[in-house]
Amino acid sequence: MPLRDNEPPVTMRGELRELWKFRELVKMLVTRELKIRYKNSVLGFVWSIIPPLMQVLVFTFLLRNVLGVPAKNFSAYLLSGIIPWTFFSTGIQDASQSIVINYTMIRKIYMPREAIPLANVISNGVHFLLGWLVYFVAFYLVAPFFHGGIPILPTLVFFPFVVVMETMLVTGCALFVAALNVFYEDVKFILQTVFNLAFFIMPVLYPSDQIYYTSSLVRKHPWIFTLYMLNPIASFINAFRHFILQPIGPSAFNQSPRLIGKPPLPFDWTTFGGACLITVLVAWGGYTYFNYRKWQFVERP
Repeated sequence: MPLRDNEPPVTMRGELRELWKFRELVKMLVTRELKIRYKNSVLGFVWSIIPPLMQVLVFTFLLRNVLGVPAKNFSAYLLSGIIPWTFFSTGIQDASQSIVINYTMIRKIYMPREAIPLANVISNGVHFLLGWLVYFVAFYLVAPFFHGGIPILPTLVFFPFVVVMETMLVTGCALFVAALNVFYEDVKFILQTVFNLAFFIMPVLYPSDQIYYTSSLVRKHPWIFTLYMLNPIASFINAFRHFILQPIGPSAFNQSPRLIGKPPLPFDWTTFGGACLITVLVAWGGYTYFNYRKWQFVERP
């Protein structure tokens, strides 16, 4: 029997079992999210691809023609950072508002309330996968006909694992901020500010090698770079690039004298493993916090 709204939270296994019973509801919510997003749109799902492609075109033009970045296939490196970042930032921001937007629904009918932010995460995950599909088609199938493209590397087998880990990270963060935003609507403003700043701090537009070789603070205290790479989203963007693309020295992105001749950093499996562990803890903590607070949603002033 489903739990009633006045019952206390059960174990996480019980919560997951209850959520699984409502999987058809989750599918319906995901479908609704996708339909609402592209309602009255002629291009439909194409709009999930256009923004990151336009960003890549603009940044590629500026960095190549204004700053003189010489990297071959620079657009492939840039897009491999923008696609995972867009899923991370958009998925969390959309989910942060989901409970407040659907507040009337949760007051009127019984449902596992985590289904609402999860639907936002899944709908953004669909765009995430579509973005990678376009990426692989463009650089594996189309670009080689124009003397471009990228080779298929054996490390590509790790790609699905990184996708799963990032999805867990987004889910954990989304559940946490969705519950928190019910009681403190400043959360949405904080998230907007943080993501706008983090876009330039995380290795989205440049490889993590740039920070390692150019930051005076990192040269004095190498452990800071280790902490930086333990940040899951920084680690996952770095992993996508290493597993999909051949390594390129940092001087290919920046002609600073201090970078000339510097080798690309090898992939650090230790920090990647640490980032994965942190992700599991974030997913567990986010779901735990949501389950603890969801029984208090109806008491929202």
